[in-house]
Amino acid sequence: MNLNTRSLSLALLLLLLFLGAAVTLQWWLHRETRQLQTVAVEELRARLIQAVAVNTRPPGQWDDAFLREFGALLGGTVELFRTTPPAPYPPTGTMLSFDQPLAGTPGWQVRVTFAPPALLKVQVLQQRVMAAMVLLALLLALVPLLLVFLSARQAPPGDTGSHTPWAAVRAQAAGLEHFAKISNERGTALAQEHGARVRAEEDLQVNRTLLGQSVAERVRLGRELHDNICQTLYAVCLTLESVQKKAAFAPELQQRVDRCMTELRRLNHQVRAYLEELEPANVTGQSFLGALSDLLGSFAAGQNVHIEQRLDHEAVALIAPGHIAEIMNILREAVSNSLRHGQARRITLLAGRDDQTIALSVQDDGQGFTPAGPGQNGHGLDNMQARASALGGSLRVESAKGKGTRVLLTLPVASSR
Repeated sequence: MNLNTRSLSLALLLLLLFLGAAVTLQWWLHRETRQLQTVAVEELRARLIQAVAVNTRPPGQWDDAFLREFGALLGGTVELFRTTPPAPYPPTGTMLSFDQPLAGTPGWQVRVTFAPPALLKVQVLQQRVMAAMVLLALLLALVPLLLVFLSARQAPPGDTGSHTPWAAVRAQAAGLEHFAKISNERGTALAQEHGARVRAEEDLQVNRTLLGQSVAERVRLGRELHDNICQTLYAVCLTLESVQKKAAFAPELQQRVDRCMTELRRLNHQVRAYLEELEPANVTGQSFLGALSDLLGSFAAGQNVHIEQRLDHEAVALIAPGHIAEIMNILREAVSNSLRHGQARRITLLAGRDDQTIALSVQDDGQGFTPAGPGQNGHGLDNMQARASALGGSLRVESAKGKGTRVLLTLPVASSR
């Protein structure tokens, strides 16, 4: 066997080994991608079942707005159908979907379509990079093979290879060295990408666990409030109504009983409003201005108060969607305190920003109060302080007897994006 034949055989052997390793790795990446897709679908299916279990509205009353809100909660789009499903989406690498029957409502099913997690997109990109590497390896392997073939064609008859020009030998050795160098670099890059993918998968699993615990805790708290406080308030109202029907009170005493009934109904309404905020469907999917409009509408109804908004829309646009729910809880507590404790008749909401911060304030013309030290202001103000700290910001309360109250929430721009 002459030198050209040995070089050709060695090059073919290295090429076959590389192609075998590349095909094996490509098969493994494809299998991992399918497993991650299955995990993503099953996790979203579990969240769907949990959300449907909490929801009390029958499927026949699910309108387009409710489906959009439901889809925003799950992070995709939701379609409701009965018996005959809609046409399935063509299979693509950018969208996942599944059908789920609704428990307790025979004949009704929902189809959820959602974008795969970012980790799956990275996996698909990695497969494409691997295919490009295989093509590049084939191209690089053809160069020394072509040189060997041309050298063999140009060699005189009867030459056994002992007189092959040294230039051809050096060219073959350089080609093999270059091929080995590229293979080593690609192997190092693949190992680094694999490590990054493993870390990203671990972070994603932690975030999923925390999100699931948060939603479960909200649902549990809402059920506790509904089953205990709301039912107790309703029972007290019924008892007072029955007492009014069976007993005749003096006018002054009757007025006091009526005021008590009014306060109990108002308190029950406020507790139910808090319950609506605890529902997972209301945590996400609503813009800041939309959530603020709903909040102020619930307070303005039946109240002799003028609420004015002075909002910088550029500042409002910098608020992250994930922070809207906590900010609404802070504003709700501030407005509620102005009405209940300050007896305010005019409330002004302001929003502004500079290069580093976003500022939101609630000002009223109420009775005011003397702020106490830390931990002495009651649960409402302490909860507001805790929510502001969780968002990476700060909360300041400015008030004085007879001069109204001002609550200022400051958030860093970087944490709001």
